[in-house]
Amino acid sequence: MLPGRRRRAPSPVDPSSANPPTDDEIRSWCAQAAGGDLDAAERLLWAHHGRLLGTARRKIGVDWQGKIEAEDLLQEAYIDILRQIHGFEARDGESFYRWAARIIDHKFIDQVRRFRRAKRDARREIAGSRQSLLDHVMAGDRRPSQTLRRQDAEGALMSCLARLPEESRAIVTRRFLEQEEFASIAADLGKSEDAVRRACSRAVDRLRDCMGRASRYLSAAP
Repeated sequence: MLPGRRRRAPSPVDPSSANPPTDDEIRSWCAQAAGGDLDAAERLLWAHHGRLLGTARRKIGVDWQGKIEAEDLLQEAYIDILRQIHGFEARDGESFYRWAARIIDHKFIDQVRRFRRAKRDARREIAGSRQSLLDHVMAGDRRPSQTLRRQDAEGALMSCLARLPEESRAIVTRRFLEQEEFASIAADLGKSEDAVRRACSRAVDRLRDCMGRASRYLSAAP
């Protein structure tokens, strides 16, 4: 069922069937839809659904696969199409497809921007958590030499995290930098919560030892 409709949607028009809609039919549906006929708008979307879905998938491509779903992108585009159809005028049988494809382009750009904003926010949260740990260790000393050491310490922390075994690193990152609950981590890993807590404790001990070795070097820095 299309957005805003409460009744059962009609059977879709299959463009590959023996009798796909003609250009004249498409132009007629466009005119009816522009006049407020939602049934005509629905027929247009059904008739072009396969092509528009293909357009959405090509737009996503390999780079955004798994980050943006073609069906979600198309759903957002359909909402805008139904909102804007009253101002649309078809010049030929391909006009509706070209217009709808441009709306898909705009919605794709919107989704990419939202995804990037979410990633920036996540990076800021992780960086803030890491910085908070360093602030606690370094007791807020703001002298120039300590500022240099702080930058080195951030690198040391990242190096120490990288040296942890993959699962240990994932547990520490999710628990301390992403502020995720043990129960959620345990569910994803298929382990008991107690087992994840113990693994986290062991990982923190290894991380502390590594940072201790690094701090001896950093403390000697001028």
